[in-house]
Amino acid sequence: MFATRKLPLAALALAMFVAVQLSAAPIPGVKAGGEDGDKWLLDDAEAIVIFNFKQFFESKLMKGGYTKQLQDFIQNNDQAKEMADKLGLDLTKDIDSLIISGSGTSREDAKARIVMKGNFNVEKLSKAMKEQDQVKVSKEGGVEIFELEAQGQSLYGAFAGKTAFVLTENKETTATLAKGPTAVAKINKDVKAALNKFTGKESMAMIVVINDQIKQLAAANPQVANAVNSLTTVSASITVTEGITFQLVGNCSDAKGAAQLEKQLTGLKAIAELGIGMADNVPPIAKEAIEAIKIDKTRDSVVVSLTLTKEQIEKAAKMAGGGGGE
Repeated sequence: MFATRKLPLAALALAMFVAVQLSAAPIPGVKAGGEDGDKWLLDDAEAIVIFNFKQFFESKLMKGGYTKQLQDFIQNNDQAKEMADKLGLDLTKDIDSLIISGSGTSREDAKARIVMKGNFNVEKLSKAMKEQDQVKVSKEGGVEIFELEAQGQSLYGAFAGKTAFVLTENKETTATLAKGPTAVAKINKDVKAALNKFTGKESMAMIVVINDQIKQLAAANPQVANAVNSLTTVSASITVTEGITFQLVGNCSDAKGAAQLEKQLTGLKAIAELGIGMADNVPPIAKEAIEAIKIDKTRDSVVVSLTLTKEQIEKAAKMAGGGGGE
């Protein structure tokens, strides 16, 4: 009897453990910024961009020759080599990710947070920044703060150990984050829903909330306004593997809005195909790319995707004079 009573308690304990683990797991779209990516985001961010440099440089495409081309360029360019040595930084190995989040519709209420994660030589990087005339150095709560100007606004940066560099518009916020983030950021339901559609393996992931200001700007064009009015968020991603996959997703508030958006995008693709087909000086690779664009619709979202193969990328690189990734 006693053993039998233990079974429901054990099942409840297991269920609670699983629930805690699931709730602690980072949202797929933020995981590209690391397992603690969601702790570095700004609360209620309206725009999020994450670059996963580690995934990018470890992809088959980059390992096929393009990473070495970049390394050779740095080694053979005196200025680039001097800068890399001065910073103690290997762009192809030492930077893991860049997480950018922001909110606000005006200069007065705008907030931004930029977090670069990787393996940093803090001594060399700090010394290099202190040598710049436009950088001011001060202390806040025992944390060394680097102040710099960007478009007439002060930004404050600090190292969080040897694995992250944080930049915000507020000195106190930067100093707090430099001691390590403690809580998962607050994310609204529309942003969370969009982030959950990513895999976490993207080389770049971006999401923008379609707020009232954006809708007002779109209202100038009635054809665009109808589709934009139903949009809640727009997300985009670039995933580099053996080739490159581009994806753009419009998330709508209802199925009717998604249907309108799909119709407009399908029409735009048809016009582009017609225009390129009539032009004589358009490279074949451009025609192939337009024709390869796919437009799919779920109940409340529209997905525009394009995949370029390694062969197509090398062909485009040769046309641009960049050579192939042999």
